[in-house]
Amino acid sequence: MSVVSGKEVAGCCKSVVKINPNGVDLAPTAVRVLPADLTILLHGEHRGYIGPDGKVSSEKQTIHPDTDGFYNFERGRLYELRFPEVSVPPTCTGLAFPRSSMNRLGIIKLESAVFDSGYRGEPTQVIFTPIPAKVHKTEAVIQLVFLRNEKTAETLYSGFYQNEKG
Repeated sequence: MSVVSGKEVAGCCKSVVKINPNGVDLAPTAVRVLPADLTILLHGEHRGYIGPDGKVSSEKQTIHPDTDGFYNFERGRLYELRFPEVSVPPTCTGLAFPRSSMNRLGIIKLESAVFDSGYRGEPTQVIFTPIPAKVHKTEAVIQLVFLRNEKTAETLYSGFYQNEKG
């Protein structure tokens, strides 16, 4: 495997904040707060939250930037960030990492992200804010890197999140 140039990765993204030598920086296009008072359900094709009434929902509350363009993240909450559309070529695998500024300041990107060959959609990532945070809507939050596969993928991603949209 080899790392793909940032310019080539940018060509696979609907929009980027910055093109780096070995990847791109992406800013969120939408932010939702994950519910704190519900139970997570994950079983096959069933994914969402179980409410007090026993019904399953995937609803999350959208939050909007304030008049100065800042998302105001509360202490101790989880947030789902949606990013511009990405299309991973059959010759590559994508990896999303938190920008180091996020780590240094205490915003925690919880999971790694692997975008399989052939994935196309508006990916999401989850962050945790142990202290309140103000993040401008144009601030890059993740770095997307593509690795070139040794061989073109024989089968392409066709899972649950293929073609996901906001």
